[in-house]
Amino acid sequence: LEIESNNFGANYLLGTLFAQTKKLQEAKILLRKALQVDPNYADAHYNLGNVLTELEEIQEAIICFEKAISINPKNADANNNLGNLFKKIGKIMEAENLYKKAIEINPNYANAYNNLGAIFQKYKNFQEAIKFYKKTIELDPNFASAYNNLGIISYEVDEHKNAINYYEEAIKLKPDYAEAYNNLGKVYKVL
Repeated sequence: LEIESNNFGANYLLGTLFAQTKKLQEAKILLRKALQVDPNYADAHYNLGNVLTELEEIQEAIICFEKAISINPKNADANNNLGNLFKKIGKIMEAENLYKKAIEINPNYANAYNNLGAIFQKYKNFQEAIKFYKKTIELDPNFASAYNNLGIISYEVDEHKNAINYYEEAIKLKPDYAEAYNNLGKVYKVL
């Protein structure tokens, strides 16, 4: 498929379609072409950041999300996804701040609450983690990983009955959730 290299719309839309269909290399090429035509289109930077994240090109993805945020600071998804990358490379405080920014932009952003919970859980601040996971579930009762994470915390503090309930809820919501099945098995092993 030949597209005029200076046709922003065609490059952007086809690049986004390729990203959605997991043709990531093609998506990367087309989104970069779109950005050569219009380097100030925040959504193109955001979509390219997502593609680069899936390709494990983390540093380039970080640059894309930062550019998307500089153009449109109100993009909660870009803040959240940049937070995920910072968390991945060990910049935990930066990740926490970005998740909080995403929530400030969109107070109903369940994924950002779940991500904050994961940070607090990692550092054994279970009370804060539980608060964020419960907020995640309040906003999205079908958020299976929040139930799984609550199960992990319950298991770690020897509340095995609660852990079982949380894991079973996660599995009910996502029947192919291997991690939740594995965690449920760990609980039954110690009973």
